[in-house]
Amino acid sequence: MALRAVRIGAGPTAAGSLQRCELGPDPGRFLVAAKSRSSPAVYVVTDEDLTPLRALRDVVVDRGRKNKAKALSRLLLGRDKIPLVSGGHTASGQLIRSARTLLNHAVKQGERNVFVVGTNPKLLEELWQRARETAPGTDPTPATMTRSPQDPPKRAAAANPPPLLLDLLPQLPVPEKLRQQFVGVAAEIQLVRQLILRAAASDAPVLILGDTGTGKEIVARLIHDQSRRRFMTFTSINCGAIPRELLESELFGHEPGSHSQAFQRKLGLWSVAQGGTLFLDEIGDLAPEHQVKILRALEEGEIRPIGGIKDMKVDARVIAATNRDLFSMVQADEFREDLYYRLRSLMIFTPPLRDHPEDIPLLADYFWSEVTRDAQNGLAREIHEELQDYRWPGNARELKAVLSSLFTLFGPKGLTVAHLRAVFQFEGQASARGRKPKAREEIGLHRVECLRHLRRVDEVVRALSVALRPVVEERRTDAGTVRAVQVAARHRQEELEALCLRPLLFHREATFSCVHRLKARLGDFSKLLETDAERAVSSWTLELADEFRQVLSTIFEEVELLLKQA
Repeated sequence: MALRAVRIGAGPTAAGSLQRCELGPDPGRFLVAAKSRSSPAVYVVTDEDLTPLRALRDVVVDRGRKNKAKALSRLLLGRDKIPLVSGGHTASGQLIRSARTLLNHAVKQGERNVFVVGTNPKLLEELWQRARETAPGTDPTPATMTRSPQDPPKRAAAANPPPLLLDLLPQLPVPEKLRQQFVGVAAEIQLVRQLILRAAASDAPVLILGDTGTGKEIVARLIHDQSRRRFMTFTSINCGAIPRELLESELFGHEPGSHSQAFQRKLGLWSVAQGGTLFLDEIGDLAPEHQVKILRALEEGEIRPIGGIKDMKVDARVIAATNRDLFSMVQADEFREDLYYRLRSLMIFTPPLRDHPEDIPLLADYFWSEVTRDAQNGLAREIHEELQDYRWPGNARELKAVLSSLFTLFGPKGLTVAHLRAVFQFEGQASARGRKPKAREEIGLHRVECLRHLRRVDEVVRALSVALRPVVEERRTDAGTVRAVQVAARHRQEELEALCLRPLLFHREATFSCVHRLKARLGDFSKLLETDAERAVSSWTLELADEFRQVLSTIFEEVELLLKQA
């Protein structure tokens, strides 16, 4: 019987590049023919079917079983023969993302090989059902892509593995300049680039969250550069670096004589940014009195300089960023809830380097060419591998600093792993390989992921409640208010939709069912709001408000349960 496989091509999205195929009576010949084609591809088979393929030693090279900490690209790229590996993936979506990252690296490096990845029968079946039929005339492999006559024509959507938000979003074309300035091929980086383009098309505030050193200001500048305001100024202020008593003057300006040092009129940075973008970095460090004034400026589009008697109209697009957990600060009454939800019209997370280690070689080469001012002399592969084994608590900023030290101490040529380890030792760091997380630290990783997911769900449900407040609590049912509420609520509902695509991260089925039911009820409420706002308000009062409270209570109980199990 011919071996069954799913081919993953180097397409723009995972779902659009899956195709069913059989390797035929001579799998070796099939794979060699596939290798002769112009684009790389991954063929997914069962681990059991890897056994006969391993016997084809003239054709394949066996790379064993993938280590959890290593990316596919490190195991499979740069081989003369066709490499095969047992992937050890636990979810079909994870396997697709891993394969897509491998293919992105292969394309970038000009490699045309094919790669064989083994998985368990259940995951192969999921991919087989998810795969689309081949479009007429595409002829993606040397053999005929098949659809078994026994296969049902359709499969229930609930049985398909949940797609990523990246797969749900219509893909916007990414300008080459944006790819060059926000480097990476991982799904997390591709998502940030798509969100940058969407943020650039709007004037609404943006909130950028992420660890220190993950490029939050770079993202803010890229949003500005891609927007209609790109020809105006980008003005940045670090809210945590300016003394509390001077921040208001820096932001809003002051009139002569308004305080002891006000000898002349000073224009605030909000006015300087007129027509452009105002970037409020470290916004989590704002004092309460500054939070309320920034909220007023956002809502009214007006500011009043210190000592002034008239408000001034301002038109600056606001982008805020912080490495602090603003949602927790809101819950602890350390940050204004209304300001938080006003800022997060669109939220972008900049991922830590540990979440996309496959991008470390690309970033390292990018920073190395900056440091050496020489794009020709890259880093050796062994140095790339050593860099990937380090945890990078300081993220990309730390990576650039280490490479800068490497260049300063040893120059650009003849570098080995020993030179890199010497830099780590010199700077007081443990060796790169010594920084790997211990196995016991990975116990409970799923529980931690569930906690994070539930916190996001809780945050989005609360954001929905805030978005609906003008209609359901203030009873403002005029057409303008209803339209504004519908737009704000739709964004939050889309976020909830994406979160519900990962039911296992709700920890218990009962919690997922509770949230999923609310999501469905909200869809009905939105339709009713469109046709009869008064009836929608009544529906909220009688039923939906209690359901909101029930969902938040259920999430709270689930989080408490997870914390007790920790």
